[in-house]
Parts: sequence; C-alpha cells; structure tokens
Amino acid sequence: MQEQAVAGNSDKDINKAFTAVMVPVILVLLGWAAVFHQGLVTAITIWYNSDIFNHCLFVIPGTFFLIYLKRKALLAQPIKPNYWVAVLILPAIVLYGIGLAGDVQLFMHAAMFGLLPVLIWMVLGNKAAWQILFPLVFILFCIPVGEELVPYLQQIAARFSVDLLELSGIPVFRSGLYIEIPKGRFLVAEACSGISFFIASLVIGCLYAYLNMYSPQRRALFVLLSVIFPIAANIIRVYGIILIAHLSDMQYAVGADHLIYGWFFFAFVIVCLIGLGELLREKVAPQRNDTVLTIQSGAPITAARGGLISVAVLLMAAAGWYQFIASAIPDKQVQQFEFANNLSKPLSEDEVYWLAWKAKFRSPTVEQYQQLTTPYDSPITVYQGFYAAGDGELVSSLNRLYDQDSWTRVEVIDVPTSAEYPFAVELLSSPAGNLRLIASWYVLAEDTFAGKQQTKLQQIATTLGGEPSHGAVVIMSMEVERRFLQAQQQWFMDKVSQLYPELTQQSRLAGN
Repeated sequence: MQEQAVAGNSDKDINKAFTAVMVPVILVLLGWAAVFHQGLVTAITIWYNSDIFNHCLFVIPGTFFLIYLKRKALLAQPIKPNYWVAVLILPAIVLYGIGLAGDVQLFMHAAMFGLLPVLIWMVLGNKAAWQILFPLVFILFCIPVGEELVPYLQQIAARFSVDLLELSGIPVFRSGLYIEIPKGRFLVAEACSGISFFIASLVIGCLYAYLNMYSPQRRALFVLLSVIFPIAANIIRVYGIILIAHLSDMQYAVGADHLIYGWFFFAFVIVCLIGLGELLREKVAPQRNDTVLTIQSGAPITAARGGLISVAVLLMAAAGWYQFIASAIPDKQVQQFEFANNLSKPLSEDEVYWLAWKAKFRSPTVEQYQQLTTPYDSPITVYQGFYAAGDGELVSSLNRLYDQDSWTRVEVIDVPTSAEYPFAVELLSSPAGNLRLIASWYVLAEDTFAGKQQTKLQQIATTLGGEPSHGAVVIMSMEVERRFLQAQQQWFMDKVSQLYPELTQQSRLAGN
C-alpha cells in the first residue's frame, strides 16, 4: 500500500484524516454497545450510584481523548485487521453469557470492558493498536471492582495508625477495628478504609505516568507510588484525626469535622502525588521527529472492512446466544409471592422505618421484617427477602446485609455449623459504639449457603439447566452489649440454629 504525505501537516488535514480512521472504531463501539447494552446499563448504574466508581463515567470519553493525542502516530500506521484476535474474543463472549445467565454483574462487566479494546485491536491490526495501547488498556478502569479491598485497607489503617499513636506517646489500645485512647474510642469504619483515595490515586497515577513520563522504569515506579502513597496517606489521616481529637479534648475531628478533613486530605493527597510525579519526570522530553507526516493511502473504512465484517459476525452470534439465554430466564413473575408467617406478625412499614438495623436489598419480589422476643432487652429482628427468577438479582454488589452509613463490620465470627445448617455471623458496630450481631444465609430450591459466591454459582448452574432460579436471603439480627458479648453471642447462635429450618422453609414456600 502506498503512502501519501498530509499537505503541510496542518491540523485541519490531520484531524480530517484522523476522523476517517476513527470511523471503524466508532462502528465497533456502537455494535459493542448494542450487543452488551444490558451489562452497560448495570455498569452505568453502579458508576452513578457509588462514590467509589464515579470516575468510571469519564473513562471511555477520556480514552477517545487519549487516542486523539496519539493521532499522528496512529495515522502513520497501516490498518490491517488481525483475525487471530478472535482467540481472545470468544472466551470473553462466553464469560459474558455466564454472567448474563446467573446475573453475575462482575462477569458481565469484566467480559464486556475487556472485550471492547480487543475488538478495536482486531479491526485496526497490530501496528495501529500498538500506537494506542495505553488508551485501549485504560478502558479496563471502567470495571467497577475494588470494594473487596475495603476490609484489608481497614485493617492496615487501624494497625499502623496505632503504631504512630504509640510513637507519639499516646496510650492506646486496639481491639480489631476499634482504637481506644484515654479520651475516647474510635472505629476505623468502612468509610475510613481509603478505598476512594486508593482507586482514584491509581487512575490518576496511571494517567500522569503515561502523559508526562517516557521511561518505562519511571512510569512503573510512579504507578507503584500511586498504589503505596494513598495507603500511607490514609494511615496518616486516621492517625491525624485521632491526634486532633486527643489534643482538642474530642472537640474537633469528630462528626462533620471528620468528613471535612477527609475531603481536604483527599485533595491534598492528589496534589502531593502530582508533586512527586514532577520530581520523578524527565526534565527534558526526548527529541521528537518533526518530519512530514505520511499516512497510508486509501479509505480507512475500506482497509478495515474485513475486520468489521468479522466483528459483526462475532457480535451477531453473541447476540443470538444471549437472546437464547434470556429466553431461558423466566419473565418477571405476575403471580403474588408471600411468606407464610408462623413465628410472629410481620412489621408494618412504619415499624420498619424506626428499626435501628435494616437490610439493604434492591427491589426484592417480596420482603418482610419480624421481631422475636429474647431473654435480653433487645429483640431479634428477622429479615426475609425473596427474588423470583427473572425479577431482580439476589446476590449483587448493591445488596448489603446492613446500611454501611449506619454500621460497619468489626469481626467475622467463626460458626461451628454442620453442612446441614450453614450460616455466617458478623459483629457490627455503629459510629456511637452500639454492637449488633447478624446471622445470614441464602436459600435456593434445594440448597442453603452461607456465602454469596456459592449461592451465585448455584443460581448460574440452575439457570443454564433451564430451571427457574428463585432465591431468598434470611438475616437475623440482635443488639448486644460488650460486657455480655460472649454469652449473648452463644445464645444468639443457638437461636439461629433453632429457627433455621423454619425460616428456610418459609423462604422456599414463598416461591411456590
């Protein structure tokens, strides 16, 4: 294929040629969005509703801007589709299908956002895709993943902030995520894990390294710093909050002050990170070749035609398979589902409103709360949520056993249960220091599970087998006192085991 020079290398001529090259990319994007629209909608919902993933809304627009910055290097390369890339496309299509069958949003999001750059690679070919490698990889930041790190970041912040307090000469005692000093008690809650700092710092660090550094070693070092620095900064933030509260006799750095210091510190962390980048970056950029730009002759859409046809065939085959999977999933049920109540009268909406603890499950087919008396001052609150097949997702990252704004997990308690009665028990704490035990398990047609992963995998297998995958969650919760914690914990777990068969049967019957 012959080459031709862009007359005068004017911005107008270069942008015109770049627009022509981007036509195949836009066609791939539109086809991708049409086939994977269901996963895209769920991803956008998470991006919008979660503060942790708000940055994902700007990733794809940012990707196109990064490609625009590389337009000259891209124009200098021939468009020659690489059909061998189909080897990577097929597993992603299968993974999305599995996620669609079991409504596993993580599978869907990982597959679709991992697939988009590969589809563009297939159409443009090796040489052109290599020139925009980072923008294509940058698309992976669209995947809303990372919340699993919260418990580990909480532990790190608690442990090392205590070390700093000891170095400062402040008497301190740590019990799990609780940090006690003579003037008060602090809880390293989930909001104090620094997960937002961590993810935002990683994204900004990768961008800064790509845009401002040229040496692979410097780029790798700065990305490593963007991982370590927010963790260290969050440790200092937790330490600083406790120190300020100690020095001010608990007048500052508590309540609203805590949040203000958090946002201020986040901005400070980003500024410091960029400052480190300025120290690390090369002072003089490598010499650029200013020779006249030459581009490949012929229409880019013509050169990419074979790749576009291949992508279209793969996407149409995937769409057909996904339609078949969707047809196997029952439509939203029109029948009325309800729980058989043999334990106590369900609470009214007004009564539920005043509960200290409530589960956070999105749009179950039917749900109810009950309260059971106990020998202690606090009753047991029972929550049951049922999801009919095709009517919502039982296991989802948006579903919570508790409101994270009101409670945080302090400890996962070992449960010596038999395989017949599996359930999980956690100890929660409110910002005021109130403690609460919660026991939970998931109910399917034939099985019960303590964990979300096993539940989701079984639902996928059931759906792929052509059976409706109804499911329910059962949660029991009771407020406890620290001084009687061991005794109340044992009584609570015995009570859960006693009521387990009846609550499980109630939940199963809701689907019949």
